[in-house]
Amino acid sequence: MLRRSLLANFVGQMVTVSLGIVMVPIYVRHLGVEAYGLIAINAVLLAWVLVLDFGLSPTLCRELGSLRAGTGSKDEVGLLLESLEKLILGTSVVLFVLSIFAAPYFAERWLNASTLPPSEIRTAFVLMTLTAIARWLCALYRGGVIGIDRQVALNGIGITFAVIRNVLVVPIIIAWPRVEFFFVWQLIAIVGEAVAMRILLGSTIDIPIFSTRFSWKVLSSRAKLSLSIALSALIWACTAQIDKVVLSKVLPLADFAVFSMATLLASGIMLLANPIQQAFIPRLTTESFGGGERIRQMYALASEVTSLAVIPVAAVFAFSPEAVLRLWSASAPVTPDALRTMQCYAVGNACSALASLAFFVQYAKGDLSLHLKGNIGFLILFAPAVLYGGIHFGAVGAAYVWLGMNLLLLFGWVMIVHRKFIDGINGSWYRGLAARVLAVIPIGLLMSRADLTACSRIGLFCVLSGAWLAMLALTVAVSPIVQRKARHLAGRLVLN
Repeated sequence: MLRRSLLANFVGQMVTVSLGIVMVPIYVRHLGVEAYGLIAINAVLLAWVLVLDFGLSPTLCRELGSLRAGTGSKDEVGLLLESLEKLILGTSVVLFVLSIFAAPYFAERWLNASTLPPSEIRTAFVLMTLTAIARWLCALYRGGVIGIDRQVALNGIGITFAVIRNVLVVPIIIAWPRVEFFFVWQLIAIVGEAVAMRILLGSTIDIPIFSTRFSWKVLSSRAKLSLSIALSALIWACTAQIDKVVLSKVLPLADFAVFSMATLLASGIMLLANPIQQAFIPRLTTESFGGGERIRQMYALASEVTSLAVIPVAAVFAFSPEAVLRLWSASAPVTPDALRTMQCYAVGNACSALASLAFFVQYAKGDLSLHLKGNIGFLILFAPAVLYGGIHFGAVGAAYVWLGMNLLLLFGWVMIVHRKFIDGINGSWYRGLAARVLAVIPIGLLMSRADLTACSRIGLFCVLSGAWLAMLALTVAVSPIVQRKARHLAGRLVLN
């Protein structure tokens, strides 16, 4: 079952990420660079859905995990879902009204737009808010479907609506090349995705789509865990998005769009880790309810699989940024700032993906106190640093801060979390990480010295794919899991 979930998550994530990245040059061609800047700001707004969620989706996921483990009540979980839906819908009405009043400030004072008219930006902002609200409801249902471990079906829904959102919007913007029509289509697609997930969730645990049930008691009984997760999400959203918020104000909208293109490519590394984490969440939670004796082994396995996924890709981005950017789009601005930004965010995102695994152990055990303290400390250091770097050095300054803080997180804070929750794992965990990183460096150095300026995009694809496959093979070769299986196989051959 774990293999099926991992495979489904990887396929779903790869299709979704690939579509989101591949279609960007088409959006820029038909809507313009500044319009893509608005689309990038919409991505920032969607990231703040994690804050709006107030920890509700992970809480629902955990409750459904307890139901699978045989310790939860089906009726109470159903009442929790119905209560959460009504809480979200009520809050959404308030947010929609606030967005109407905030739109003029956003269009006329916050953004430095030169070609888009303010009226178009105001309408786009309201539509962006509605899109974020729909994504919030979608996130709740996604957490529920993960909790019941229907991840194959979940990815089927995700792929279908990713195609609708990213591909079928192209005829719309060709016929009506205005950013408002783009956002209207996104809103329709996200609402459709939320409805599909709700039908799947309701049919699995026998909860009707329409009901009048609501319980503050059920919500308040989970408030401690939800608020802990919500505070963590708030802090994480601040740390992950404050650079983009600062630069959206400091940079011209067209320059912010270029920065967003570079960071979008680098964000693919984080998204590679998501399906792995998504597949392991129910297992870690179930093991926790059963005593947690296998959490250590599960965590070690998740760490190895994640590192195999992100380290080779991050190395390709770090050593050959210009080739990656040219492969993605022949018209993309290959400036020194864009290349350096992509390098820093690629390595920083790889560090963040590996470090975030420590959160899931704390989450599975229901103890987020240390996580909250670490996130608060991270924000205290990160916020002033990125403000200074962004204001004085622009996109590159923010990129160096992001890299430095994630290196500190991986090699400092994760070590502390290990000592409290998985004592004794630090030595083997960091040795394995170092071995995988060292394995890819020789090929990376060769790539950095290769002159690929004359290569066609097909040639670039072949070269970069070959380098990635070679790096992947080396990281697999030094993997403790592979080495253990090789020793076991060798022992069997000797005995036979």
